Amino acid sequence: MKSAAALIGRPVVRPIRSRTEFDRVVSELDALVDADPRPGTAAYDRMELLTILISAYEDEHLEPIKAASPQELVRFMAEHKGVSNASLAKILGGRSRLSEFFNGTRDLSKAQILRLRDALGIPADLLLGS
Repeated sequence: MKSAAALIGRPVVRPIRSRTEFDRVVSELDALVDADPRPGTAAYDRMELLTILISAYEDEHLEPIKAASPQELVRFMAEHKGVSNASLAKILGGRSRLSEFFNGTRDLSKAQILRLRDALGIPADLLLGS
């Protein structure tokens, strides 16, 4: 792995203006993050500056990432943890409740949110507003 000092490239003199520049700067930032420079060093300062430039470019040019719905979160985590729909139905109190939740016609109760949190490890606040 390169040292943090070796990762410092040319001086930053302007904002990111193209997708190619964006990709290059993101790669450089990734390398700096991997090098884990100490606060107060030139590499750390560059890492902070690149983060600001990337954020500004993303805000202006990229579509914001849409937050996943509670249904998408439950589906993803259930699949990731190998939890079947039959098990999810038990957690939610029956197949019809599971179906209504996945179809968006029924909100989760507080008890269901807590059971999903415990079973799937999804933070309860992400399951609100279904």
